[in-house]
Amino acid sequence: MDIVKDTKSEHIALTDAKEESCADKVKSEAIRVTHQELMKLTRTTIDNIIKNDPLLFGLPSDVTIEELKSQIAVAQGQAITLFLNRGELPKLAVVVPPHNTTVLDLKKAIKRHMNLSLKRENVKKKISWKHIWKKYYLCFEDTRLSNDNENIKAYNITNKAELHFAKRRREKNKLLKD
Repeated sequence: MDIVKDTKSEHIALTDAKEESCADKVKSEAIRVTHQELMKLTRTTIDNIIKNDPLLFGLPSDVTIEELKSQIAVAQGQAITLFLNRGELPKLAVVVPPHNTTVLDLKKAIKRHMNLSLKRENVKKKISWKHIWKKYYLCFEDTRLSNDNENIKAYNITNKAELHFAKRRREKNKLLKD
C-alpha cells in the first residue's frame, strides 16, 4: 500500500514538474519571439482568414477598419459597390450607401478609395482633386454627374454600376448670345 502511495506521489510530483517545465517553455518561447516575427505571424494569420472567408475574400491583407465595415455593409445590403473605370488602370471599387448619397459624397468616396489605393502601391504623388473635378466630369453611362447636391438615385445608379471620367471641353471666348 505504501508503494502505491509513493508511486502516486512520485507521479503527481513528475506531473507538476512537467507542467512547470511546459509553462517555463511557453514563457521562454514567448520571450524569444521578436516583434518582427510576431508581426509576420499576425499578417499571415490575417491573410489566411481573409482568403478563407467568403465575405472577406478579395480584400487586401492590409485591410482597414473602414474597408471591413464597408464589405459587411455590402453583404447586408446596406451599401452598394460602384466601379470607377480609369482607362488603362484597373477599375477601382468604391463602396457607398445607396440611400441619401449625393454626387459630392460619391466624389469624396472616390477620393478616399483612390488615395488608399495609391498608398498601397507606395505612390508618393499627391493628387489635386480640385484640378481633377475642374478638368473632368464624373459620368454614368452617357450622363454627366454635374450637380453635386443631386442624389445618385436620380441618375439611376445601382449596385455594380460602372462610372468613368469624361474630359470637360474648354470653351474659349464664350460669347453670350441673346
